[in-house]
Amino acid sequence: MHLITAKEASQILGIRLARLYELTRLHLVPSVRMGEKAIRFDEAALKEFIQSGGIQTNAEKAAAQSSNVKGS
Repeated sequence: MHLITAKEASQILGIRLARLYELTRLHLVPSVRMGEKAIRFDEAALKEFIQSGGIQTNAEKAAAQSSNVKGS
């Protein structure tokens, strides 16, 4: 596991730092809490997050779950 700062994570994701903090508060981006205020991001988890399509809408999640059930 290679932990990186929020600034580095925002550069990898190509988003503003404020947006990254917002997505982190909403638990939409994988993150690691290091105490009360310190947040770090696992670089590999972020890259996997990007490859999997990032944030999915509720409709996209339902469609993915539906196709997983049909494929079982």
